[in-house]
Amino acid sequence: MTRNGVTDMFFEQAFDLAGVAAGCRRQWGVSPRPEWATINYGGWRLKGTSNIVWSNGGLDPWRGGGVTRNISSSLLAITIPNVGHHMDLMFSDPRDPPAVKAARDFERTQIRKWVAQVEAR
Repeated sequence: MTRNGVTDMFFEQAFDLAGVAAGCRRQWGVSPRPEWATINYGGWRLKGTSNIVWSNGGLDPWRGGGVTRNISSSLLAITIPNVGHHMDLMFSDPRDPPAVKAARDFERTQIRKWVAQVEAR
């Protein structure tokens, strides 16, 4: 919903929730619910979870709605600059940027660590 005209192909437009809400009500008769995902999916209430790496592409417009910071020692977030989301999950290619290769290495390291912890029990 935001664009700056410098690092994207769009014209500059600051985000104005009140303006967006008014436009939605006018055009479709509905109002946006900015907190819907947090309310519906529980937000940061992840106490019962572990062993997750959330990867975010620096160019992914949905990154802001995702997990972008570490929550605990086993709930980890990484941002891969200058790529779209999930590039780290695509097939490897010799032309992959170093940051994508580093993200894959990080993810493999975490998975191996978690598997070793289970095997040691």
